[in-house]
Amino acid sequence: MPGPVTYFDWISGLERFAKGDDTVLSELEQGSFVISEGTVFRFYNKIQEAYIERKKYWIDKFNRLLQVNYLKREDDIVFVLQYAKSNLQPISKFIKLKVFPDDLRDTLEKDFKSFVTETKNNIKKTLTKNQPRNEKIPIIINKFDFIETTLETKISKNDPIE
Repeated sequence: MPGPVTYFDWISGLERFAKGDDTVLSELEQGSFVISEGTVFRFYNKIQEAYIERKKYWIDKFNRLLQVNYLKREDDIVFVLQYAKSNLQPISKFIKLKVFPDDLRDTLEKDFKSFVTETKNNIKKTLTKNQPRNEKIPIIINKFDFIETTLETKISKNDPIE
């Protein structure tokens, strides 16, 4: 299916993404949008609204998971963290869509990293409060990588500076 081209197509795709439809990401990636003075503000706002709505969707899903699972053992915690990470991946892919202008991608990426850091800290506080005697919980959470890093990023970080 071809990606969105018109403003209406984009709004439709963004609404689907906001409601949890991950299949729309490949369509959005194929899309194009000519940004003009009249549409740039509305387009950016709609993208940010979809992004914010999807983060809320993720938080609701994650909170439900925490309510359903009693996190007693380290394995339970790792399972919940893996699940949380897998549900963050579509958001991570969304903010990196090549069709978005660079400045918008940068803004979304900054916000996403901040969101993940804040979420990680909240998880650590909540779990250590509920199980104060388990010293492994903060270690497990600190070592857990919520943001998927690409191989290229890992390689470039390890390259010596010349």
